[in-house]
Amino acid sequence: MSVLTRLFVIAVTVLSVALVAVVVPFVAQTENYRSQVNDAESRRVRADVTARLRDAEMTRLANRESERILKLNSANQGLTSEVARLSEELNTSRALLATAKAENANNGANLAHLSASHEQFALIVESMRKELNERRGQALDQQKKIIELADESDRLKAELDSLTRQVRQYQETTVALEDRNADLEKMLGRLDPAIRQQIEGQDVAGASSTRPFMPDYLIDGQITNIARLDDETFVELNIGSNDGVEKNMKFRIHRQGDFIANLVVTVVDIDACSGRVTLLDDGQQVTVGDSVQTGGL
Repeated sequence: MSVLTRLFVIAVTVLSVALVAVVVPFVAQTENYRSQVNDAESRRVRADVTARLRDAEMTRLANRESERILKLNSANQGLTSEVARLSEELNTSRALLATAKAENANNGANLAHLSASHEQFALIVESMRKELNERRGQALDQQKKIIELADESDRLKAELDSLTRQVRQYQETTVALEDRNADLEKMLGRLDPAIRQQIEGQDVAGASSTRPFMPDYLIDGQITNIARLDDETFVELNIGSNDGVEKNMKFRIHRQGDFIANLVVTVVDIDACSGRVTLLDDGQQVTVGDSVQTGGL
């Protein structure tokens, strides 16, 4: 074998060994790359799934945040309205505070005025208390006088009852005398005219002392009752013998200052009397409440 061939064989052998040394690591490296590619693919798939899940989560979070933002916007609008309302209330409160301060100042002035008035009122009350004590003493004196007057009134009332009984007896006697007078008048009517004229002349002479008269002292009264008999009018007055009234006393009847009639007393009681009325005008009549007066004119 030639040298070249040997060299060629040696070269081929060396190259083969070198190639083997190169191919074996390459093949081994290639297998490693395929495993890494599979791992990378698996990681990519997992990453895609994770990305989809993250996208879904992000979408859900975005929707939640959108709803939260909407709620926050709504709450913000409500808070804005509430702030505006509170601002109005604050302005109103400030105005009310200013009014209250003015009223407080006015009340302070009124309080000072009331304090001065209170002091003056206290002085007035003290003066009235002193006057009340004086009046109380006077009232006690008046009560004593009233008791004395009540005793005197009881005594006078007893006397009045006694006098009333006497007047009733006089009235009964007067009625009996009037009945007897009527009987005498009837008997006189049956007498001879000449004799009756003579008797009537004597009666006229004796009656001169019973003519109506006007006293020289003043007596005032009022008509309390009215009675009309045929063409004559009789009235009752609220005054009697206790007031100085006497039989045949003449009174003038007035109404609102106008003189309307004359009155002659025919019957007298203690605190009442009655008499016959003579009217000045036939078209006019006396009424209850008309005033009567006699004497002192």
